[in-house]
Amino acid sequence: MTFEAAFEDVEAADRRDASRRALRLGVSGRFAQGNAAAVTVHNLSATGLLIQTDESLEAGSRFAVELPETGITEATVIWADAPMYGCRFDQPLGAAALAAAQLRGEASGTPAPDTLPEDFGQRLHRLRRERGLSLADIANRLGVSKPTVWAWEHGKSRPADRRLSALAEALGVTPGGLEPSPSGSPEILDGSRRRIAEAYGVEPSRVRIMIEL
Repeated sequence: MTFEAAFEDVEAADRRDASRRALRLGVSGRFAQGNAAAVTVHNLSATGLLIQTDESLEAGSRFAVELPETGITEATVIWADAPMYGCRFDQPLGAAALAAAQLRGEASGTPAPDTLPEDFGQRLHRLRRERGLSLADIANRLGVSKPTVWAWEHGKSRPADRRLSALAEALGVTPGGLEPSPSGSPEILDGSRRRIAEAYGVEPSRVRIMIEL
């Protein structure tokens, strides 16, 4: 899921703690200082969210998230790899709150999570994070700059063919493992099955999906 959000100062959000920010989903905006500061939510789950912003955040930074159904939910930045930040909610979201927040993203015209296969950049980002590697780690292995790797992950550019083997080796996969699966692959069904299982509190193995052609 990818949709816009905006940080607002807590005075505008009628909160007492003036040192804290509130993140409002489904809107775009500016920070209190007046600097352009669109926030993009790349993933939202019951336990946290992945955001992208030009604002400098650090691990341990805390902010409030305004969610439909539940209202204010506190979150903490648990890892920072600017401009990407992984954040965890203090209390996991319930199924209703998660569904309402995801619908807010869908209403902004973006696809729901797991309804589309990964593209090259998304797969590269996932593989890198799963292996505990930073942008700098990949950049150093391939002899490129950190912004270059960031651009690959965000679809701004693609690595030259001569670098694919080294990139795959750094991530522990074959060069073919970097390419997205074709449309209609089992990954789409698996992702949908997981979402349905989470919403109804059952194991994914108990979800059956029938497709009529």
